Amino acid sequence: MNSLIGFRFHLALLAVLTLLGTGCDSDPEPPRPQPNSPTLVESTQSAVNLMANETVTFHVAAKDGAQRTLGFSWEASAGVLEQQQSTATTSDVRWKGPECLPAGTRVKVTVTITNGVAPAITHRFGLSVVACPGAPAVAAGRYHSLMVRPDGTVLEWGLSYLRFDGGVRPVPGLTDVRAVSAGNEHALALRTDGTVWAWGSNFAGQLGDGTKTSRSTPVQVVGLTEVIAVSAAGYSSLALRKDGTVWAWGDNESGQLGDGTMEGRLTPVQVLDLVRVTGLAAGRGHSLAVLADGTVRAWGANIYGQLGDGGFSLEGNPRPVAVSKLTDVVSVAASTSLSFAVHSDGTVSSWGSNVDGALGVEQRSNSRVPSKVFGLTDVATVSVGGYYAVALMGDGTVRSWGNNDSGQLGDGTYIRHTPTPVPGLTGVTAVSAGEDHVVAVLSDGSPRVWGDNQFMQLGRPPESVNRGGPVQVPGLTEASLVAAGKTHSLALLADGTVWAWGDNSFSALGLGDEPGASPTPVQVPKLAGVRSLAAGENSSLAVLANGTVMAWGYGLFGQLGSESASIFQIPEPIFGLSGITAVAMGHWYSLALREDGTVWSWGYNASGQLGDGTTDERPRPGQVAGLTQVTAIAAGASHALALRADGTVWAWGSNALGTLGDGTQTSRSTPVQVQGLTGVIAVAAGEYHSLALREDGTVWSWGNNNEGQLGDVTASSRQSPGQVPGLAGVQRIAAGEKHALAAVEGGPLVAFGKNTSGQLGLGERKENQSRGEIASLRNPRGIAAGIAHTLAVAADGTVWAWGANATGQLGNGEAANSPQPITVKLP
Repeated sequence: MNSLIGFRFHLALLAVLTLLGTGCDSDPEPPRPQPNSPTLVESTQSAVNLMANETVTFHVAAKDGAQRTLGFSWEASAGVLEQQQSTATTSDVRWKGPECLPAGTRVKVTVTITNGVAPAITHRFGLSVVACPGAPAVAAGRYHSLMVRPDGTVLEWGLSYLRFDGGVRPVPGLTDVRAVSAGNEHALALRTDGTVWAWGSNFAGQLGDGTKTSRSTPVQVVGLTEVIAVSAAGYSSLALRKDGTVWAWGDNESGQLGDGTMEGRLTPVQVLDLVRVTGLAAGRGHSLAVLADGTVRAWGANIYGQLGDGGFSLEGNPRPVAVSKLTDVVSVAASTSLSFAVHSDGTVSSWGSNVDGALGVEQRSNSRVPSKVFGLTDVATVSVGGYYAVALMGDGTVRSWGNNDSGQLGDGTYIRHTPTPVPGLTGVTAVSAGEDHVVAVLSDGSPRVWGDNQFMQLGRPPESVNRGGPVQVPGLTEASLVAAGKTHSLALLADGTVWAWGDNSFSALGLGDEPGASPTPVQVPKLAGVRSLAAGENSSLAVLANGTVMAWGYGLFGQLGSESASIFQIPEPIFGLSGITAVAMGHWYSLALREDGTVWSWGYNASGQLGDGTTDERPRPGQVAGLTQVTAIAAGASHALALRADGTVWAWGSNALGTLGDGTQTSRSTPVQVQGLTGVIAVAAGEYHSLALREDGTVWSWGNNNEGQLGDVTASSRQSPGQVPGLAGVQRIAAGEKHALAAVEGGPLVAFGKNTSGQLGLGERKENQSRGEIASLRNPRGIAAGIAHTLAVAADGTVWAWGANATGQLGNGEAANSPQPITVKLP
C-alpha cells in the first residue's frame, strides 16, 4: 500500500513540474520553414537540329528566394560538352555534336540546378543531329518494298517496273548502299560515296538521268554528290546534300520541286530559299524540309492545307513557305495531302487532309495548321502511307492510326482515329509505310510486313485476305555465307542474322552460359546487320555492317581481342577495329582485313602467324607488317595468307611442311611472296596446306599432302605451288584441316583429301584418301570446311552439311556422322 501511495505522489509531482516548465498558456514552437528549391527563369538553345560536327550553345538562368549562390551541372546523352561558364544565377555551355546519329535519335542535354539546401531541379533540352544513313534501311512504295542488306546490297519484292513475279530478288548492280526510298513506280538508293542511283518508271524524269527512259536496272542520278538523304514519292524525287541544300527532279505539276516553276525536271535542280536543311520528306504532290533551327518549310500542292501555312490553293505553291506554329521539329514525313512533324520532346504534329482520321487528332475535319497528334509521346520517327500513319516509338514498339481497309494498321481492326500499338511487335529499329502496306525491321535485322498483298508487296503469293498483322518475308531466311569451326558451325542469313549449331564448349555458339552442344541451329544473340563470319577452335567472329567486329567463345590466347577475358559467353565488340570487311580465324589467332587494304592480327604467335616480325602473343589487334592493297585473307592452323590486288599471294607463320609456298621450310614472322603465282582471285588455308584460285579457273596447292589434300592424287608434300590436275572453271575454294573443296561453274562440287568421317561427302564405302564429285551441289553460293565436317550454301540458299557430327555440327538434330550432304533446317 505504501509503495502505491509513493508511486502516485511521484506521478503527481512529475505532472506539476511539467506544467511549471511549459506554462499554462505557452504554445509549441512553430516548425521551421523548409527551404525552397531554385526556380528556373530562362532557358534557351541556339539550334534544335545540327549538321555534321556542329556546335550548340545552351543557356539557363535561375533564381533563389534566399539569394543563395546556385550550382549547375550538365550532362548529355551523346556528343561532347565543353567546360561550362557559370555565375551565381546563370550557366552557359557549348555542346559539339557528332557527324551523324541513327535516324530518330533525340539527344538529351540535361542541366541540374541546386542551392545546396533544398531538392535540386532539372531542365532537359532536346535536339537532333543529321541522320546517319545505313542498315537496317527499308522503304515501302506503292506496290513494292525495298530492304538494304548488311553487305550494302538491296533486296526488292512486289510489283515494280518491268518485274511482275513479286518474289524477293536482289537489285542488280547495287553495292555499298546506305539508304533507299520508294515512289509510286520508281526507287532511289544512296551509296556510301554520296551518289544517288535510281531505277523504275521514268515518264516524268523521276530517275534524274536526263532522259525519260525507264530503267529496270539502276542508273546514276546526274550531278549529285555528297548526298546524305533521299526521298521519293509519286513521280518526283528529293535529295539532301551535306551542305544543307535540297535538290529535286521529276514531276512538278503542283510545284513540288520548289524551283519557282511548275515545269518537270529531268535532272536535279536546287530548291529555292533553303539553307541548313537537316531533314526532308516527299509527298505525292508536296514536299517538306526541316531546318537546323527546328522550323519547317513546305511547298507544292495545298488543296487540303498540307503546306500548313494556314491557307489553301488549287494551284499549289512552287516556292517554300514556313509552316505555322512549328519551332522545335527534328524530322518530317509526308504522303498524299498529309504532313507530319516529330518534335524534340517526342510529340507529333499533323496537318492536311483528315480522311479516315489519318491526322490522329481529336477533330474530324481537315487542318490547315499543325496540331498535336492525340496521346503520342516518345516518338522516334513517323512514316505516312495512303491516309494512315505509323510511328516508331522510343521503346521499339509501333503505333498506327487512320485507314485500315487492307490491314495496314496491323491489328486486324477497321479505321482508327487515335494511335494504337501494333500487337506482338517489339524491338523495331526502322519502319516504312507504303500506299497500303508496312515494312518494319527488328533489332536482329529481320523484316516484318503487313497490310495489302495484292501485288505481292509483302513478298508472298497473292492472297484473297490481306495480312492484318506482322509476318515474316519468305525468302529472307536463305543463307548467304557459312563458316566451319573445329566442331561448330555458323550461317549468315540474308536478313543479317547469325545462326549457330554444334559444340558449345567455351561458349563457341555465343549462347551465354548454356552448357553442352546444340544439334540444331539457334540464333546468336546481340548480332544484327552482319556481313561476314569466321569460326575457329571454339571461338567465332562476326563483321557488322558498320565495319566493327564482334567476338565470342574461347579466348585464352587473346584471339578474341581482349586482354582480360578468356571466354566471351555472348558476342562482345573488339575495340580498336574499324572499317573491317572480312575476318579469318586459325588455331588461337585471328585476322581482319580493313577496307584500306591493310591486314590486322591478334592472338597466339608462337610461329609468327601474326606477321608483326615477332613471336610474341598479342591480345590486341596490330597491323601485319608490309601488307597493302590486300583483297582477301585466309588463316590456317598457324600460317596465314593474303591476296593482293595485283593477284599475288603473300604468306607468313609456320612453314615446317612448306605451307608458305616460298620454296623453303623456314617459318616467317613477316609476309613473303608465294612463288610463281599471279592472277589469283581467291585463297584458302587448311591446317598445314594452302590453296589458290587463279582467274583462269585453275586451282594451285602447296604444303602438307599426307592425306591427299593437295588434290594431285599423291601423298607428296610441296614447298611451292603446283596445279591441281583435272580442275577447270572453278569459282570458289575452301580448305579444312586435311581436306579441300572446289566449286566448278555449272558443274559438281569437287572434294579431295582425308575422308575418315565422310567429310568429302562422297557417300558410303569411300576410302580415306579420295577425290570425287558431289553431283547434287552445283553452283553453290558458299562453301566452308572444318576439321572433319563440311558446309555448303546451295544455289537456292539452303544449307547442307556432311562429315563428323559428334557434337551436332551438321545441324540435323542427331549425332551420327553423315558421308553425304544433308540439309540444315534453318528458320
